[in-house]
Amino acid sequence: MKAKFRYATLLLAAVLVTGCSKNPANAVAAATNEDAAKAALSNAVANANKGTTPTPCETDFSARDAAEILTGSTALNRYAMNAALGEAENGCEMGDGNGALIDFSIRAKPPMQGDNKQTYQTLVSFLQPKGVAFAGVGDKAVWVDVHDSNIPGMSEFDTLAIKGEVICQADLHFKKGVQGDKAITPVRGEELAKKLGALCNKSFAARRS
Repeated sequence: MKAKFRYATLLLAAVLVTGCSKNPANAVAAATNEDAAKAALSNAVANANKGTTPTPCETDFSARDAAEILTGSTALNRYAMNAALGEAENGCEMGDGNGALIDFSIRAKPPMQGDNKQTYQTLVSFLQPKGVAFAGVGDKAVWVDVHDSNIPGMSEFDTLAIKGEVICQADLHFKKGVQGDKAITPVRGEELAKKLGALCNKSFAARRS
């Protein structure tokens, strides 16, 4: 089922941002250093993307919201494999790509023909019989267990949801083997789907406000 519901070809336009590390010799300053690192990350991303349309990774949620999924360093890539053509601002990736990344897209506009509800059903049909329905994310949601990613050497776990006529897809890609296992949460199945789905719920909520 590799790339069956991909909307665009993969472009490499990573904006890698690194924060400052804690000083192990100064436990009192550790929390302050962590806050400073997060602020530096936010400022660096903002400076790197001046004059560009912000993505969901900047407007709907942040790297902090992915902390229960990604255990390693988190950088922002303003391109998403799943972002619909013409809606590049509705896609983003979080993760360093060396161990794991989350590819995220939110489709607010319907395709040129039809509507997003029909598009969602079409996408779900591509996933059958592997798509597993679950509650708690949007109006409807399915998850697909670990399978080969279209990124060489990586595995993938997918979550697809719809709220009203807004479609959300959050795919976790991670290196095969020990490196990838250490880069992500150990949970799988519906529990992992709900963690990814929480990003979708935040994006759905942002579009109601």
